[in-house]
Amino acid sequence: LFRSVNVDETLIDGDELPYCGGIKVIFTPGHTLGHICLYLKQSKTLIAGDLLCVVGGKLMKADPSINFDTQLSIKSLNKLTKYDIETVICYHGGLYNKNVNKRIIELLTN
Repeated sequence: LFRSVNVDETLIDGDELPYCGGIKVIFTPGHTLGHICLYLKQSKTLIAGDLLCVVGGKLMKADPSINFDTQLSIKSLNKLTKYDIETVICYHGGLYNKNVNKRIIELLTN
């Protein structure tokens, strides 16, 4: 059973939600124009949505075939280098926690 809900607030890049020690909204268009990631500051966890995925235990960029704009997605990925990330939760592939910041830089340089 599905119910509709009313949207009563629009999130903006840089907003901080007062939950879990602070959740930073990171505007990361590319997969879709309105895509966001959420960074949980206290636990250093990134909820990456569809910006990243885990394939065979390895953190990867999303397949370009599912992106609205792959170049925009790469620019969005670059924004993540500003954060100290220990764990990533991806909608496709699940959890990744092996030197995340280094892996993101590798993805940007390859």
